Amino acid sequence: MGFKGLFLALVAGLLFSVYDVTNKLTTVNASQILVFRLTLMMSISTPVIQCWTAAKFVPDKEHWGLIGIRAIISTVGMALHIYSLQHMSYVTDVSGIVNSYPVFTALLACIILKEPCGILEVLTTVLAAVGILLITHPAFLFADVADNPPATAILAAVGACIATALAVTMVRKLKHVHFLTLTFWNSVVGLPVMIIVTTIVQGWSLPPDWFQWIILFIISISGVFGRLMFTIAVQMESAGPVSIVLTLGALGPLFLWQYLVLHTIPPWISIGGVFLTGISAILIGMKVYLLDKYTDEANPKSRCTAIVLWFFNITGQRQERILIHQETDNVTPIETVPVYQQPETK
Repeated sequence: MGFKGLFLALVAGLLFSVYDVTNKLTTVNASQILVFRLTLMMSISTPVIQCWTAAKFVPDKEHWGLIGIRAIISTVGMALHIYSLQHMSYVTDVSGIVNSYPVFTALLACIILKEPCGILEVLTTVLAAVGILLITHPAFLFADVADNPPATAILAAVGACIATALAVTMVRKLKHVHFLTLTFWNSVVGLPVMIIVTTIVQGWSLPPDWFQWIILFIISISGVFGRLMFTIAVQMESAGPVSIVLTLGALGPLFLWQYLVLHTIPPWISIGGVFLTGISAILIGMKVYLLDKYTDEANPKSRCTAIVLWFFNITGQRQERILIHQETDNVTPIETVPVYQQPETK
């Protein structure tokens, strides 16, 4: 395993932590922030697609519908994420909820893509649910804990997590579409939607001073380039280790930013919830890594390895991949199609 992709994933996690904390500092409403970010995304992706022969502006017709639906879901997820950051007291709580999306992605893959669902998926789902419950600590269960987050912000954070999981599941269906094409159409579809929403619902207002302009620029730059580096990292390395490094890189610095920049410390119950959601995401990342590592081995080398593969529900999927590889080994490839896969982040 190389370290370039993991380093890029770590940088992406740091950028996402900056994205989260700066959203807490701005006075600009969520829809206007998203308009600015999508405009920057389109400005960057358009010239790159023109210069990159592997990417194209217009995808194949059979992908149009799914690309449009994914773009809308992704845009809604980003808007809900920003709203929850602005209305919950602790950015670590929001990040803990949203970064548990790999668990919901695995769950949706079992439901939508008919992938095997084993003990690991059940365990990580329970851990994520308990973690989210501790982070939100509703008053009817935790009456002695102060500063309960508003229900709308909690629903927005959970909605952002589910939207991200749905978008990632759709990207797996669009694995033959270049990630720059997906990024471009995300901005093309999402930008008009957010302009309409801003005009009708929240209205337009310029940042009041230069400091808010700088914060708005940092939000857009960290969000766009964080996503770009995460995408490159997934293409260079296995998605499992990359997701683990991203989770650690995003959650770890946020506690530091929470104290140094926002001058607040989350309650112990919220920290425990963030820990549980982080563990659930890391377990899913470990499964992806093991599935990639043991694809070509028909039998594990030790009993301990066999137990680990059974726990992570690797055995059945591994045997299925081996059969596919054996069938394709006897086929002469006519054309090599590049595969691009862009896991959705913030």
